[in-house]
Amino acid sequence: MKRFYCLPTSTFHALTTRQRRPRLSYDLQILCDHVRSQSIDRVVLAFHDSEAFDGTLLSDLIELISLWIDRIPFILLFGIKTSIELFQEKLPRRSIRCLRGVQFDVAEISVDVVFRAVSFNKTRPFLLGPGVSSLIFQAQQESIQGIASFAKSLQYAYMTHCFANPLSVLLHEDLQPSEDFQVEICACLRNLDSFKRLAEDMIYRNDAKTVKRLLNDDKFLQDTVINGIGKSKEALYCVLTAIDLLLLVHSCLDFKPSESWTRLYIKAMAGELRDSSVIKETLLAIQKLPSDSLASLLNRVSDSLVPDMQRYADDLRKLESQKDDATPLRSEYNTHHQSLRTTIVAQKVELSTHVSSLSEQDRSYSRLVNQVDNSLKEYFQNALVAPHELFLHEVLIYDFKSPQREVFAPKPRHAIERALSSPHDYLGCNCCKGSQHGLSSTHPATSVLYQLYLESGALINIADLWSAFYTIVGNEDAEDEDDEQERVLCGALFSGTRRAEISRHD
Repeated sequence: MKRFYCLPTSTFHALTTRQRRPRLSYDLQILCDHVRSQSIDRVVLAFHDSEAFDGTLLSDLIELISLWIDRIPFILLFGIKTSIELFQEKLPRRSIRCLRGVQFDVAEISVDVVFRAVSFNKTRPFLLGPGVSSLIFQAQQESIQGIASFAKSLQYAYMTHCFANPLSVLLHEDLQPSEDFQVEICACLRNLDSFKRLAEDMIYRNDAKTVKRLLNDDKFLQDTVINGIGKSKEALYCVLTAIDLLLLVHSCLDFKPSESWTRLYIKAMAGELRDSSVIKETLLAIQKLPSDSLASLLNRVSDSLVPDMQRYADDLRKLESQKDDATPLRSEYNTHHQSLRTTIVAQKVELSTHVSSLSEQDRSYSRLVNQVDNSLKEYFQNALVAPHELFLHEVLIYDFKSPQREVFAPKPRHAIERALSSPHDYLGCNCCKGSQHGLSSTHPATSVLYQLYLESGALINIADLWSAFYTIVGNEDAEDEDDEQERVLCGALFSGTRRAEISRHD
């Protein structure tokens, strides 16, 4: 409770000094004076996971707040994931009588919505690769985590790229050729795989002079990097826009099963979406659309980056106005014009597809459908480029899974075993520095016993273990054994053997 009330201390320090009467930092009178001076309408306290709070603590808090409700306009928000009945069972009746509750539902925010908003955010000039993205979403699906945990995973990935990659300085919005480029940055750029691929392409085009200037002239390299990183950013933005257009088309087609934005993003960042079955099935479904459904689709995608969509919509309206009846037009790909025929040849039944004759309006509509199909196909082929083939994709895409896995999927057993095997790596002391690959008397007793435990068999003789332990840790050269030292070592032995026994049972 005291920790809860300590929150407004710094905010109201000036207010308390004017009152000339010392108050405790958790006195609600400080908050009351601030509410009056600032004319605050309400003070909202939100409990995101109310089931996790202790019932007694929550009851005391509600009763205390009810005493101040005439002076401080408190509003309590309780996040309840189970039911209101179970929540009421936690509270006594006197606390429930202090509440005037109103129940309302809050829409759950999807991780796809969060991830899309983060990816389209212009303040983050780089994207997550397919490997780390699939790792984050796999951890989200396998464990029961909320949006806050998912956001922390994204924040850690962005932080890792900015702090661990020295080339992230090139992501600055106002990048200048001479100020932000160091000699080491230029050396790193010349060792990137994308730079080597660019140099090879220039050599294949018989442009060896430009390659020589890139290798020797830092100023020319800086100008090339600034221009190249801008083009690569535009290409990545086109990839995201193409994913949005694909989902928009799916919504018009009532496409099932519909892919999520995240799955399409992972496929696109891996360079697998352009030639995937999703694109082929989408274009095939567009070819089979009747005229009324195609008109609705063209009206929704007319504002997109696909060229000539508005012209196609106008042409379709002209065809619709020339119809004699209200029947929608159908293309040659529609199953309405197709029928199966069976023929018997040499006592074998063969099935063949027969296309009935089309009217002149249906032929015109089929030509229009082919134009729409070709435009969409060309757009997806040009927009859905392979991100790992872009120049400076190492700067614009973060795709290292090991830091993310070590932080959000740790392996404590491996870390403990490594600490016991190599204590110098963790302690950093000078006494263990010379004996990193063997037993030493300077090692902790638990570490020595762990090494002896690994060298022993299935059965351990405690007398032999004590003899080996004392030989390493004790002082063998002393003529008279120190009883105090022996008692200390004996206690360390049995303390360590207890830990080793627990580890062995695990």
